[in-house]
Amino acid sequence: MSDAALAPPSIEEQAALWVVTLDEDPADHAARTACAQWCAEDPRHARALETMRRMWQSVTPQTPLPAPERRPTRRRASRHALGLLVVLPCLLWLGSALPWRIWLADERSAVGEVRQITLADGSLVTLNSDSAIDIDLSGDKRRLRLRRGEVYVEVAKGSAPFVVIDRDGSARALGTRYAVRRDAEDTLVTVTESRVLVRPRAAPEQATEVAAGEQVRFDRNGITLSTRAVAPGALTWRQGRVVFQDAPVAEVLRELARYRPGLLLADEQALAGLRFTGVLPARQSDEALALLAAALPIEVSRLSPWLVRVSAPAAR
Repeated sequence: MSDAALAPPSIEEQAALWVVTLDEDPADHAARTACAQWCAEDPRHARALETMRRMWQSVTPQTPLPAPERRPTRRRASRHALGLLVVLPCLLWLGSALPWRIWLADERSAVGEVRQITLADGSLVTLNSDSAIDIDLSGDKRRLRLRRGEVYVEVAKGSAPFVVIDRDGSARALGTRYAVRRDAEDTLVTVTESRVLVRPRAAPEQATEVAAGEQVRFDRNGITLSTRAVAPGALTWRQGRVVFQDAPVAEVLRELARYRPGLLLADEQALAGLRFTGVLPARQSDEALALLAAALPIEVSRLSPWLVRVSAPAAR
């Protein structure tokens, strides 16, 4: 048996197995207890389980399933979980987790798409892949609400301040050009011209002014990463490229996954220690993966057009 076959399952694969196991036998108290313990081990486990549960519910009947005649074996559950991992990327391609606020947003971009929008006040807004915003230019307001993803704003001159608001707080323009990126745990603000005032939602006393050439991370409770210089190429996604400087391969793959429909899974344990420096195409993910595989000892397995797994090559 190869090393790849012995590699531990990813968090997504474990979450899929838990969803299928609990769905087939909801009364299994031991399985529920074990699943709860697994979720408590790492916050990523609970998030992955909730994501898989939402997507599983979207492809299963809304009426209760009949009780199985016998307790499913782990082999059967594993086969169903594999089916889940093959089907779910199609749903991701059609709209990720399908939150209604994203579908009803004023402007959206598809996975792999970068869109430019000119607002009524003359400001230019660029949406990164899989992003969504609401726009409020009523009265004396100039406000964007970032629902998902990343936005780069080139603010037109005007009497009213321009503010980007998201889950964690606000970024008010004191000049003209900056980006706001909403990540899973916090928000990243990158300033390319003039200054921006960042204000965490629940800690306004930690308001921080960010100058051109700087960036800062924050969540609703405060600053999570102090102001630092912007890395070269940080916003080259606007030109369809992503730049990495001595970055862990797992981080590179997470970034590429933002531009690829479906799931891009990584065996992070097997890839630990591998790092990458270079430029990859953002919107041609197959080409990006080929370039990565040519530069590093990794193996890219395409299980379907919407499901790709990256791991260390099997031992010979």
